Amino acid sequence: MIRPPRTLIAGILATTILVTIIALVQRRPQCADFAPDRIAYLEKAGWEAYYDRDWPRVLMLMVQMNRTQFCMSWLDATLAALDIVRAAAAFAPIDNDVAAATQHLTDFYAKARPAATLRTDPATLAALEMKYWVVHRELAMARQAAPHHDGDLTPMVAALENLHNALFDAPAAAIHRSAERRAQAAATVDRITGGYSDNVAADWQAIEQLLQEAYRAVSPASLASE
Repeated sequence: MIRPPRTLIAGILATTILVTIIALVQRRPQCADFAPDRIAYLEKAGWEAYYDRDWPRVLMLMVQMNRTQFCMSWLDATLAALDIVRAAAAFAPIDNDVAAATQHLTDFYAKARPAATLRTDPATLAALEMKYWVVHRELAMARQAAPHHDGDLTPMVAALENLHNALFDAPAAAIHRSAERRAQAAATVDRITGGYSDNVAADWQAIEQLLQEAYRAVSPASLASE
């Protein structure tokens, strides 16, 4: 019996392993069920990492978020997470680069759109996302400077309402409720980052709870039960 050369066997084995790895990284998760509480946790943890400027943790959390919320494969989730980290890093400084951050967000939504079958184009989604980021920062700075740290959340609710309307298939009332809760969560983050929180741990818990309510509001399961 003629045995195949060892180099041929090794080549076949290496090719098999490579094909298996490619299949795994390109395989999309099962996303039949929207997971509002998981998304809420990942966003809250992402905020913590962002304000700590812990970019490796931001990257790790965004990979999980992309898998959970946008049904991306491991490969696309990782590449899209890099887009988010680049966008956040460009936006973070006081003298930030909004144009560069928006371009990175456009790159992100170009990956998210086909994975999650979003109906809005990437450039529009990026512009809506950036509008929320800008309004949030402006409100945070105004609240920090105000005597009693008061501020009008209406502009941030409106920005989030426009973004959520492009991201979620839900009635107007549910979109508004989701935007309102997420704006309240963002304002609570501002208490922590602005240095006027009375109880940081309790505020982080409140943030996660508000985000849970925000994402439950647009959850297909919640809407079906109403």
